[in-house]
Amino acid sequence: MGLLGRRHKNSDPQVRLKAVQNLDDQEELVDVACTDDVADVRMAAASRVSGDERLARIAMDAGELDVRLAVVDRIESQQTLAGIIKARKNFELMGACFSRITDRDVLESIAEDPGYNPAARKMAVEQFADESYLADLQPDDSREEPDHDREAAIVSYMDTYGDLRVVRAIGRFRRSEKALKTLGGIARKGGDAGGLAVEYLCRALVSSNPGVSGTAENELASLSDPELVSHLIRSLDDPKMSEPVRKVLQRIGTGEALEALSRDEGSDE
Repeated sequence: MGLLGRRHKNSDPQVRLKAVQNLDDQEELVDVACTDDVADVRMAAASRVSGDERLARIAMDAGELDVRLAVVDRIESQQTLAGIIKARKNFELMGACFSRITDRDVLESIAEDPGYNPAARKMAVEQFADESYLADLQPDDSREEPDHDREAAIVSYMDTYGDLRVVRAIGRFRRSEKALKTLGGIARKGGDAGGLAVEYLCRALVSSNPGVSGTAENELASLSDPELVSHLIRSLDDPKMSEPVRKVLQRIGTGEALEALSRDEGSDE
C-alpha cells in the first residue's frame, strides 16, 4: 500500500479527509465510506465512488445511515434500488429508495413479491398510487401539453382528492425533477397547499443531485407572493438550508426577501 493508502487510515480525520479527496481506488473509497467514523470523511469518500453496484454496497453496508441515504440519490437503476429495499429493512432507507423509483412495473413487482417484507410491499402500493397522481399531473414532456392545461389538471386533482393530500403524495417524489416542477406550480397558487409545496421544495434544495437541487431552486426563485416568501425566510433558521435559501431569496429580490437577507447577515456578525 502506498503513502496515500496509508494516509486515508490515519488517526487524524483531517489527514484522512485530504487523502480521500485524492484517492482514486474505488474499492478503498467504498471501504472508507462504509467504515469511517467521521461524517465529512465518509461523505467525501462516497462522493468519489461511481457505479450503481458500488453505491448500492454503501447503501446496504455502511455503518452510518447518513452516507447510506446520500448515495441512494445517485443510484440510477431502479432495479438496483428495488434490490436494496429487498435486502435491507431500515424504514428511512426504504423510503429514500422508493422516492427514486418512478417505474410502475418496478413498484408493482415489489408489491406482488412475497420476498419483500410486508412494510416494503405496503409502501410500494402507496407509491404506485402516488405515482399515478404524478403521471396525470405532469404528463410526459413529449406531449407538450400547454401550461394552462397542466394547471387545470392540478386544480382538478386537488379538488377531487384534497389539496394537502395531493401535495403530500407528490412530495414523496421530491427527488424527481418532474415532481418538483409540479410542486412549483402548486406553490405558485398559494394557500396551505402552496406553503406545504414550498416546504418540500426547500428540502430538495439540499439534495446531493445537482439536477434536483437546481430544479428546486428555479421553482422557488419564481415565487413572489409575500406569504410564500415568508415560508422561505423561516427556512433560514435551518443550518442545512440556510445557504441555498439565501441564494433563492437573492434571486427573488423583493423588498421582503432582501430585508430578510440583511437581517440574517446582521445576526451572523
